[in-house]
Amino acid sequence: MSFTPLHEMPWRRCAANSPSPGPAWVNLAELNRLIDRWHAWLHGQPDGNWLLINRDPLHFTAALLALWESGRSAVLPADDRPDTLQRIEELVSGNLPALPPEYPADGAVDIPRQLSPSHPAVILFTSGSSGLPVALPKRLEQLDAELQVQSRLWPLGTGAAVISQVSHQHIYGLLTGLLHPLCSGTPFCGNTSHYPEVLLKRLQEASAATLQATVISSPSVLSRLPENLDWNAPPDRLFSSGAPLASTDAQRCESLLQAPVIEIYGSTETGGIAWRQQSRRADWRPLPGVELDFTQPCLAIRSPFLAEPEQWWRHSDHAQPTEQGFQLLGRADRIAKVGGKRISLTRIEHDLQQATGVLTACCSSLDERDGRLVAVVAMEDSCLPHYREQRLQLTRQLRHQLAQSLEPIAIPRLWRFVRQLPSNAQGKLDRSLLEKLFADRHDRTRPRWLGLTTLSPHHARLELEVPEHLVYLEGHFDSYSLVPGVVQIQWAIDLAEEQFACCCQVADMDRLKFQQPLRPGMRFTLELELSASALRFSFDSCEGRHSSGTLKRRAETSA
Repeated sequence: MSFTPLHEMPWRRCAANSPSPGPAWVNLAELNRLIDRWHAWLHGQPDGNWLLINRDPLHFTAALLALWESGRSAVLPADDRPDTLQRIEELVSGNLPALPPEYPADGAVDIPRQLSPSHPAVILFTSGSSGLPVALPKRLEQLDAELQVQSRLWPLGTGAAVISQVSHQHIYGLLTGLLHPLCSGTPFCGNTSHYPEVLLKRLQEASAATLQATVISSPSVLSRLPENLDWNAPPDRLFSSGAPLASTDAQRCESLLQAPVIEIYGSTETGGIAWRQQSRRADWRPLPGVELDFTQPCLAIRSPFLAEPEQWWRHSDHAQPTEQGFQLLGRADRIAKVGGKRISLTRIEHDLQQATGVLTACCSSLDERDGRLVAVVAMEDSCLPHYREQRLQLTRQLRHQLAQSLEPIAIPRLWRFVRQLPSNAQGKLDRSLLEKLFADRHDRTRPRWLGLTTLSPHHARLELEVPEHLVYLEGHFDSYSLVPGVVQIQWAIDLAEEQFACCCQVADMDRLKFQQPLRPGMRFTLELELSASALRFSFDSCEGRHSSGTLKRRAETSA
């Protein structure tokens, strides 16, 4: 099917003919029925900007298009944390519920024939990786300009399907995983597709419907793609964005799924800038219509995707031209003031990454009142510390290495060692995740959080550490401190409620086993599996199983 720009309302033109590989996929006929229900609900509501947060692609799309058809705009925060919502409350006229009420419109819905290209379609937000998120309005014509380029480079013809593993609250997922298929009359799905088993099922559904699937993914998802699944329904291509994809991950995914992996480089501010397929060449190629200037240290961009397409926009990335495109040389210097001195965080991160066993690192001031720097260091598995003594030794080694090139005030005071840097839905290590890594300093009742692997919607594995200052260690016992069994149970409950957004009221306990002590400074994993009737947990470390059990839930609660 040919591409139709957003302002011509393609969802109103091709609903009757669109196939659907299964119930998890967005059906355009159902989509239009939901849009009409939203019209009925919005009738008489204030104009302006409306807050829209919905993980379900069908309900998100229906609400978004109803806002556009009714002359309103959507505010799309990256998450629904209370501090995020508080920061943006002055921008919005109201909050959309998860679903429109079940009542028909009074009479026929007043549907415009087309939308104005200059209509302010969405307000997006920067990732917040270098400070507080910044609001960025986007007009329909900006979105259409980038979608047309995507359609020229990677058309979604008849027989295509799109599976998104990323959030549509961010510009990459919104454009590539939702709006591009919408403009091409292509079935699409998302929601829980970031789980490998769900992705495999969606690929099989597309294959059974004789559709060629395009997968919209990210480095954090592709780097964890398991090799033990039978990927017997390969996609047509995969996309990745949010951060550069490691060449080893790109090669592994292409080999595993027998499909090209295409990376898109860009940002919320600029939209897409360039693309590459690393198995063919490592250099980036500008997207059609994007002009680049390399005369200054930082990349300058002029693009039809910008709010002011005739003006040059200065990026924070260093780049240099090559014969076939350009190479990225890293971010411009990030500066923090510590003790009245300007310290380069970029330099600290670079020096850390030269150390044996270090994969990557992030340094920040975390808004500490005394200006102390913190470091989060991703280590090779064989180099991760499992005990307090190992962690202290690794910290001393890294501090000694930094001392060879940095003055003492520039050496981080607080350290966290992880398997990989945690990332939000936009693929960024934002300030909220940094604060989570160091939250145990302010709450002496919690374990030290070091990372999360989500195995399914109700199955997760957390990587944790026992803080030496944990309040429950006091008096338990003076000569041999350990985490009490009752505290381990409470951690399982609290972290399950936090992870699965549920209420876990315990009616009974079963199969409780405490096999060996969990001691101060130990690194461990907590595996949680939630069902409607029970929460199963297990604590493990390099020494083996520490404890496990099944907590039976009260009947009135649900998963």
